[in-house]
Amino acid sequence: MSPEYNHGYSGLLKHVLGSCLKEYIHKAVGMVGVSAGPFGGARVIENLLPVMRELGLVTIFWDVNFSSVQKVFDKDGMLLDESLIRRMNKFLKELIWMAKTLRQRREQIPLD
Repeated sequence: MSPEYNHGYSGLLKHVLGSCLKEYIHKAVGMVGVSAGPFGGARVIENLLPVMRELGLVTIFWDVNFSSVQKVFDKDGMLLDESLIRRMNKFLKELIWMAKTLRQRREQIPLD
């Protein structure tokens, strides 16, 4: 999950992604965007997709966006908008499926 920072992702996230390249190859990744405004981090996801591909990560089809995040979670982080549960479940099922599939293939066909 990454907050949107001036229509993009934070420098700290960029640093972390650039520091661990070997660990990312052929791993599954799902994108979750967060913003205080109406777009729910859609612009940060748009900016991160080509970066994920360049790092060798495999992005799943579904994204989760939290628009007006201050209205979606309470101060303790509890979800207030239960309509997001169905989308999050779909997202997590796809992410888990992709991660298991990629792990199985990495074990069967080593990357030299």
